[in-house]
Amino acid sequence: MRQPPGQGDATETAPRSSSRYSIRRAAPDDARAIAETGVIGWRTAYRDLLPSAYLDGMAIDSREVAWRHLLEADADGRTPAWVGEEASGVVGFVSGGPPRDADVAPPAAEIYAIYLRPEARRNGLGTALMDAAVAHLRSAGATYLVLWVFEANAPARAFYEALGWVPDDGRQALLVGGVKAIEVRYRLADPWVTRA
Repeated sequence: MRQPPGQGDATETAPRSSSRYSIRRAAPDDARAIAETGVIGWRTAYRDLLPSAYLDGMAIDSREVAWRHLLEADADGRTPAWVGEEASGVVGFVSGGPPRDADVAPPAAEIYAIYLRPEARRNGLGTALMDAAVAHLRSAGATYLVLWVFEANAPARAFYEALGWVPDDGRQALLVGGVKAIEVRYRLADPWVTRA
C-alpha cells in the first residue's frame, strides 16, 4: 500500500486486546517502532514483488522522522494510526483517514497502510488492527472505505477479502524501485461487515 500522508494522535489510548496483543492509538513516541515495522513489513511482504536493492535500501531513520512529524501534527485526529503491541513492543500498525482519490469523495475514508512484523502474522493482530481502524472511521462518519494493494500480493488480497473487502474498478500503475507495480483498489461498503 502507498505510504500514508498523515497519521493519528494519541487521544484514544485505552488498549484493546487481541489474545496476546493490545491495540491502542499511536503516539509520537511510537514513530521509531512504526518506521521499523513498516520497513520490515515491506521487506517481508514484497520481497518477490519489488527489487531487493530497493527494499534493502529503505531507510528507517528518515521514516521515523516523517512518522513523528505526522503523529505530532495530527491534532484533529483526521488521520489516525493504531499500533499492536505485545510484551516485546510494537509488532504492527494500521493508519487511515480521508480518501486520496478524486473519485472517492467523503464521507468515505481510506486505509493507508497496515503492516505486521513476521512473528505477529496469522495470530489475529491484523484483523484486530483493521477492526479498530474501521470502527473509528465509521464512527467518524465514513459511509464506506477503500484501500490500495499490489495486484500481485495474493496473501494481502486474501486477507482483505476474508474481512469483506471487494475489488472495485480502481487500478493504477506505480514505479517502485524502477519496476512498474500495479495496484488495485478494494472497497468496504455499507452494510458494514461485523464479527463477534
